[in-house]
Amino acid sequence: MYKKTWQNLRKVDDNFELEPETSKKTQCFSRVNFTHVAFAWNEEYFVAIDTTGYLYFIDLLNNCPSYQKLGNVGKATFLAFSPINKFEVLVGLTTADIKILRVNANISQFCLLIAHKIPPVQISFYNKYCITFSRKEVIIWCLQSCSKAQQLKINTKNVVIKKASFSNLGHIVVLYYNDNMQIWNFNQLENDVKIDAKVFGIRSIKDFIFTQNGRAIIIISAQNKIIILNTCNWNLMKTLNLPENFNGIKCLSIVPSPLDGGANNIIACLSSNCNLYFFDLNQSCIIHTLQPVKPIKKIVVSPTGRYIVYIKKEGYLKLMTIETLFSEKCEAAKTLKEACRPIAHKTDDHLQCVRQNIKHELSLEKLILILKEFGEYPEKYRILIWSTILQLPANRNAYNALANKAASTHLSLDILKNYSLANRSKRMLLMTTVHCLIQWCPLLVQCSFLPNLIFPFLMIFQKDQLFGFEMVLTILLNYCQKWFEYHPLPPLNVLGIVENILLRADSTLLNVFCERGITSSEYAWPLLTTAMSEVLCGPEWLILWDNLISYKKPSLLLMTVVAYSICSREIIISSLHTGENIKKYFTRQGHIKAKELLKIAQQLDNYVPLTIHPSHYIRNEIITLPPKGPYPPFMLDDFPKFLTDEVSVFELEKLKERNRMRHEQNSKLMEIAETNRLKHEAKVFMDQIHQTRLNAQRCFKQQISDLNWKLAETEKQSETRKMRLGSIYDHFQDNLQLDLNICNEDTEDLEDDKTKRYEQLQQDVDKLEYEVQNLLDSLRSQK
Repeated sequence: MYKKTWQNLRKVDDNFELEPETSKKTQCFSRVNFTHVAFAWNEEYFVAIDTTGYLYFIDLLNNCPSYQKLGNVGKATFLAFSPINKFEVLVGLTTADIKILRVNANISQFCLLIAHKIPPVQISFYNKYCITFSRKEVIIWCLQSCSKAQQLKINTKNVVIKKASFSNLGHIVVLYYNDNMQIWNFNQLENDVKIDAKVFGIRSIKDFIFTQNGRAIIIISAQNKIIILNTCNWNLMKTLNLPENFNGIKCLSIVPSPLDGGANNIIACLSSNCNLYFFDLNQSCIIHTLQPVKPIKKIVVSPTGRYIVYIKKEGYLKLMTIETLFSEKCEAAKTLKEACRPIAHKTDDHLQCVRQNIKHELSLEKLILILKEFGEYPEKYRILIWSTILQLPANRNAYNALANKAASTHLSLDILKNYSLANRSKRMLLMTTVHCLIQWCPLLVQCSFLPNLIFPFLMIFQKDQLFGFEMVLTILLNYCQKWFEYHPLPPLNVLGIVENILLRADSTLLNVFCERGITSSEYAWPLLTTAMSEVLCGPEWLILWDNLISYKKPSLLLMTVVAYSICSREIIISSLHTGENIKKYFTRQGHIKAKELLKIAQQLDNYVPLTIHPSHYIRNEIITLPPKGPYPPFMLDDFPKFLTDEVSVFELEKLKERNRMRHEQNSKLMEIAETNRLKHEAKVFMDQIHQTRLNAQRCFKQQISDLNWKLAETEKQSETRKMRLGSIYDHFQDNLQLDLNICNEDTEDLEDDKTKRYEQLQQDVDKLEYEVQNLLDSLRSQK
């Protein structure tokens, strides 16, 4: 060990503090701060390292802890004790190497683990192995041989690693910055599981930790939402929400307890404004500390939870015991339950304070005056104003109950198949909300227009999923009255109300609709099922619903639907001459202003007789959601009796599944029959081709036989003609020789006559030879 005098830690209020020592060289330029702390597994000592790379050894066995400053080991990125040697320390360096040294010997003697290309930032252990990770690499090391055991195959082309960790059961979880998690089991590294955390209703994960028994993983997100997953099947076990006034939790630490059996019910949460909170997962509440914990940068809890060391914002260490931080007496249980209430926040500009100010200082009457003056609410405060007018309670317990139930129930929703979104986060938000709505009212699983209706409202509240869900519930409970009495058909009762109002306001336009075969299911129902979001552009739609929400009259929506047809009167009569064109007009964006619609809708609302007024048939008061307890049930009396009394939703799902299986079975049988038919036709066709080939082969053989016979006959004839010509030629030669002999015996007196005859005979011979030659040539050509 590096020889230096032992010094006691400074004691302050039953706690101990340690400031890093500074040299004259560094003191003038910058302050030296502690950066990393690591406890020994037996909790007899711990080590710390400062920004200059000096290592400190703190002994905890004495009544007053003492420390020694060891040598410089280099600027560190992490610090940890080895689980197989109680004096070995692993130090991640900014050079991308990992240094292993012994704190009970000369620290200048060490070994290096070299494989990382980028400096590793964290380490975790499993048996004799450890795992380290950088932004692009995850490497497993064997501590016994001090060598690289495995480098995980990960895809970091488009994403960066946020964290990788071992559990005590051998699970390996790698978290990416896009909220995807890749999971391995140490004994089966060839297989991995990929999980998108957004399916659990969270985004922008800040940190995760395993419980000591390795049976659960605790994850916290940017929305101050904590989810707990079972590491056996990676299903959701529990969802918790921290109070709204938490300023973003950035990291978690387990606080072990002697009686929790490794389940670790208490966690320490460090917020982004450097405040430390302790949260009881079982009681779902905040644990008050007996002494204030000032702003800190990092916290480290000892393996058994006896000590807590944190690095203060000023850069020095503070050591304390759990006994001095928590009270473990029985009466403390009441304090834990009382701590379930959110801690009051002191900043005036916090969202909660703004909501309270608007609630108490801006009444609905004042908001309507603002709306009449400016025509719309400021975009920056629209969510807040809508939430205040509709009294959205932010009932997290009720929402979490639905979300947990939806996460554990796997339903194949056909209503989402035809509603595809390119943006993944928006698609996940819509999917999560629809699943929660079905848990709230299972009969909505057959509601095909549900995604079109709720999606515009979710986009307004997409930054706060809870308020978005409660907004959708309020719309369904108040503005969708009597919509489901003929479910799954369009509501003929509501559409009848619309037709009666249009008949009263503009009978000529209604006659045009009737003449062209257009019913209210085609000019009114598309506007209702989309909350008029398809026919109005974004800003105009917001202006419309600013007014509809502020006046708190559900009947005004029906008046607005009628007003849209009246405002489109000239276009419909003069330009849209076919029923198909009119249908398309009511499903596409037009150019009508929201103020024009509202003006006509309010005139209709004032002058339509009570006998046909929507308020005569539907409730014209807004139902608000309760701040505590479950959400109110949906209006099941509005559904057909056969759906609510005879057949449950799950039975409908079973029947639907049976029909699907029957359809698939029929499709397979038809495919098999079609395949057999094609095979039979192919066989018949091949037989026909084979028979045709045989017939052609027979004809070809017959033609060859006839040709051979003709050639033989021709050869016989040519031989006969040869023999005849040969005999003629021989006879001619004999006569010629005879004549020549006679000529020779003649006298000289007949010489002239003989010469003439000889010439004549010579010409006859040449002519005969020419004819013979032609005959022979013709015979050769016939062969």
